Amino acid sequence: MMDCFSYFTFACFQCSFDDIVCALENDSDIANGKYKLTSRPFAFDLYENEPLSGGAHLPKSYFFKTKANADICVMFSNYADGWYTLANVLSIKLNCDVYLFSITDPNVFDGAMNSFRYISKGKSIRTVYAMQDPRWIFYENGEKQWFEYDLNYKQRIIKKRLNKDILVSYCEQLGFNISDPIFWQSEKSVLFERTAKDWRCSK
Repeated sequence: MMDCFSYFTFACFQCSFDDIVCALENDSDIANGKYKLTSRPFAFDLYENEPLSGGAHLPKSYFFKTKANADICVMFSNYADGWYTLANVLSIKLNCDVYLFSITDPNVFDGAMNSFRYISKGKSIRTVYAMQDPRWIFYENGEKQWFEYDLNYKQRIIKKRLNKDILVSYCEQLGFNISDPIFWQSEKSVLFERTAKDWRCSK
């Protein structure tokens, strides 16, 4: 499933799908018509090859209960940063942990970005990334987590310090088997999206 994109982002919330839906339903932006929430089967249909940068399009995100893990809720958005602000707000509202991942296909040779962020109850705990902008940059901040292979971060070649394979292994250790197609099959799913109402006026 992941191989259909050159770059993609997603987040895993350590809370139930029902908790996420309840938080979204009670969002004031739904009440005033800025956003809407729709029951809709999850599909990789928010973009074709990679998500665009925020601000260039209406934000959308699926939230779904994966068949592979009943204890988490997965978020898949059309924003290049994984709609970090929304993930952070929900982490605060639900008092939960969330892991956000950005993964670039190894065959991409320009503008690659591989990263993970760990947020706990709205507080940024750990951020690690390797990105090409245009030269390779490696960055880490916060306390190293139990699932990290910190020896990777000492690699002389920066792009090898954090790549797709490493991030997939981190996900597996956390219980997110994203290489298994079942992980991307949903039992329940909703689409949370910005409506066109007042979109241009708000920019």
